Amino acid sequence: MKKRIILLLSAVILVGACQTMRNKSASESFEQSSTTYNKMIRWDEMTSAQSAFPPEELREEYGRRVESAKGVKITDYRVKSTECSPEKGEATVIVEFEYYREPSVTTRTVMDVQKWKYVDEKGSRTWRLMSLLPHFP
Repeated sequence: MKKRIILLLSAVILVGACQTMRNKSASESFEQSSTTYNKMIRWDEMTSAQSAFPPEELREEYGRRVESAKGVKITDYRVKSTECSPEKGEATVIVEFEYYREPSVTTRTVMDVQKWKYVDEKGSRTWRLMSLLPHFP
């Protein structure tokens, strides 16, 4: 009887540990995706970001935002908050982009609320950006 209880407890602990490891892996993957995405936006690689982060169904609309951002130069960005919930497969990042639009040299600020989802694609899990590039007035 004691062996069964010990085996049952061991199984429960093992399942919990596996879930914790999956959540940690998803969190680390999200951190990497989010950081890479924001750096790409910062360094004027919006077209590359369009190919890498939004799901296929958002890429065309995202591309229109990229096109409307021609002449925008990002000078800095600040992550204001991050909420990542691997168990729900969702994350939200609020980023403040500082920019100017050529030929002006006046800097402006825009807030970007980024919505992310952890999705299955071709047998593996990946984070996809479910929101569009912000408007840069």
